This record gives sequence, C-alpha cells and structure tokens, in this order.
Amino acid sequence: MKKFLIQTVLLLIVIGAGIFFYAKPGTIPIAFLPQPPKQNELKINDAVIKVEVANTQSKRSRGLGGRVSLASDSGMLFIFEKADKYPFWMKGLAFALDFVWIRDSEVVDVLENIQPPASGTPDSSLPFYGSNSPVDKVLEVNAGFVKAHSIKIGDVVKLSP
Repeated sequence: MKKFLIQTVLLLIVIGAGIFFYAKPGTIPIAFLPQPPKQNELKINDAVIKVEVANTQSKRSRGLGGRVSLASDSGMLFIFEKADKYPFWMKGLAFALDFVWIRDSEVVDVLENIQPPASGTPDSSLPFYGSNSPVDKVLEVNAGFVKAHSIKIGDVVKLSP
C-alpha cells in the first residue's frame, strides 16, 4: 500500500511538471498557472494597438502601476459603465504616458507626454489627470504614440474583441 501511494504521488508530480513546463500559456485554465492578460485590438486612424482591457474596479485600480515598460504597439484600455470625468494618476509608473479620452467611439480629449512621478513622491502629492468632458473609456499608451499617429479629438475608435 505504501509503495502504491509513493508511486501515485510521483506520477502526479511528473504530470504537474509536464503541464507547467510544456503547456502553452492560456491553453489550460488551471488557477495556479500564470495566465496572460486578455488582449483586444483597438484601432484609431491607421494605428492598431493591442490593448489589455481594464473593465473591473480591481483591474482599473492596478492599471499599469508596477510595470517598467510597455510595448510600443500596446496599451491599456479602461472601460467604465457610464460616461463621467474619471481622475487618473501615475502611481507606481516608471515611464511617461499619453492619455486618449474616449466617449462612445470618439476621441474627446488627449493628454500627451505625462511624466512619471519622481521616486519617493508620496501618494498625497501625486497630481491627478482628467478629461475636459465625460468619457466612458480611457486609453493609456507610451508617450509619443499620439503624436506619432496624429491622434486628435474627433477621431473614430474601433475596438475588436
């Protein structure tokens, strides 16, 4: 009986290691394996951006904080239930961002080249950034993206699943 138990445990370890090391990310929905964030494509003019969608309070709170960089063709799209003026800050960010403020499927405001806070800046001293009008989506991309792709107020935004 003891021999059978040891063999069973070893077999489970080998199977688990095989799944962990050889499974393609996202193909096996096992809670303890790291899952890549779901990405959608967003198009503004000729720019196609791979966006990670932040559509829950916990995802929106975390945002891009703690990351050291962002791929040049990537961003984070914050989606809200209703249009309003939502404040954003740069807590935990190490790189500059452009903000694209969207209502329905149209760019309504743009903030460019927002610099990260200096190291050691207390949360109470961090500035907030917002749009001039209510929005239901906010796109964060690397600083310079808006200028490089000539994104402006009135541009149409298309989100693909």
